[in-house]
Amino acid sequence: MKVRLSRREALSVMTAGAVAAVVPSAVGRAKGPAFPKGAIIRTLFKDMKPADLAAGATLFHEHLSFDLRIPGAPPPKQPSPTSDVDLVVQEVQAAQKDGIACIVDGGHADMGRNLDNLKTIAQRTGIAIVACGGYYMERVYPPELATKTEDQIAEDLAAEAQANRYGAFGEIGENPNAAMSEMERKVFRAIGKAQLRTNLPIFTHNAYGTGPNVPKDAGLHQLDVFDSVGVKPQHIAIGHTCCLDDPEAEIIKQIAKRGAWVGFDRMNTQEQFVTDDKRVKMLLKLLDAGYANQLLLASDFTGARSITGPLYGRTKTVFAPKLIQAGVSEEIVHAILYDNPRRFLAFVPKKS
Repeated sequence: MKVRLSRREALSVMTAGAVAAVVPSAVGRAKGPAFPKGAIIRTLFKDMKPADLAAGATLFHEHLSFDLRIPGAPPPKQPSPTSDVDLVVQEVQAAQKDGIACIVDGGHADMGRNLDNLKTIAQRTGIAIVACGGYYMERVYPPELATKTEDQIAEDLAAEAQANRYGAFGEIGENPNAAMSEMERKVFRAIGKAQLRTNLPIFTHNAYGTGPNVPKDAGLHQLDVFDSVGVKPQHIAIGHTCCLDDPEAEIIKQIAKRGAWVGFDRMNTQEQFVTDDKRVKMLLKLLDAGYANQLLLASDFTGARSITGPLYGRTKTVFAPKLIQAGVSEEIVHAILYDNPRRFLAFVPKKS
């Protein structure tokens, strides 16, 4: 009997072997991760060798400047705490004391990101900051995107990335509690084309946990759209998978099997979406399946006033110890915090 595979199933089969081929051995982990020749991590002020950040943890998705104003929504009663540069500097300095060496700011213009503020924070703290470009979700898109082609959007993003020294495209998302719209699909494809022009990595936003109508395979669909323009999965991190109540880790294992990164990037709350206990159990399933080298951790901190204790350092100081308590070795947790994000962010710049 002839068995027909869907495109997604075929991709999963093809990439499974490729993923297995790059899983580091115990010897490889002892020597540290390998990077392509000429690979760099692009920060606001300089291109760094991945080895330059080996001594500290990297948070692949945070917000050091965030002031999202949704069109039609009432104005906030008070500005976002991340609008206060002095406050953010203090929190970054606290994170540095906890061993954080690099923070990726996942904002862009449609999220109220202030690039000058990021530069000030980097100068005052000395921390490596990776800035990002892209678009968040349709409800906050600038109107001109509707009349531009995918290629025009991609060219604009590639030029903006070069001019502003972006080190990634992210966070790229969809409206909550709904499937990806046609406009969002157009923008995802455009960002994929911008990735091909620059080699910059991409990380996404998923609305898991926001309501009953968010498709469980939303993250897989995002991979499908990027694949439709030729983006390789190892350059993509599917975000907010920690908010998906998936006890057997079926979705995140499928994401990893295809060669993409699994983003557990909302370690800033314990109960808002899925409890930390459930998150740990999901990750144990993922790690048992052999995908430790495709896991990324961060907190996606946006200035929530309800959080007490460490903010940007919370991933390392609060959540990571829970993995160790659950039986994950310190070596593996170290690799997840220190090595994986450098492997995700490292890219070989395209020659102009």
